[in-house]
Amino acid sequence: MVSGGYRPTAGQNNTGVSATGGAGSKDGQPNRYQSGGGVYGASKALNMQQQGAPMAQAPVPTEPGLDLSSIQMPTLGTFNDPTNNPSEHISAGSDFGPGPGSDALPKNISANTRPDENKMIIDKYMPDLAVAASHPDAPDSFKRFVNYLAAK
Repeated sequence: MVSGGYRPTAGQNNTGVSATGGAGSKDGQPNRYQSGGGVYGASKALNMQQQGAPMAQAPVPTEPGLDLSSIQMPTLGTFNDPTNNPSEHISAGSDFGPGPGSDALPKNISANTRPDENKMIIDKYMPDLAVAASHPDAPDSFKRFVNYLAAK
């Protein structure tokens, strides 16, 4: 008994359904019946027009020999790599340590958390969050988050 593998005579391989899914088929975009034409025979004419105008094929790259593996992407650094700005202290931009504080950051970067608005949102949704956290399948991380919000 054969099991597994590709069998060209198997029913799933001969259905005419597109392997990429959607409304297409292996033969291209299917014709769609359109009813309600204002003139007698308009639906038939539209169906004939669809048959005569096949969908365009996907474009084929025109550049011969294009090898994407030859593109060099920059490597990302790690925390152990030396700094890219040796003249700047590592704590620059923060409000601790030597170097400029957060006042040196661009003005459009802000941590405006709008605490009053956030408190109103939490108060509004806390009953629903508590019900969801009491569900037996709720993750522990979600339960800890709801407990954290309730403590605030």
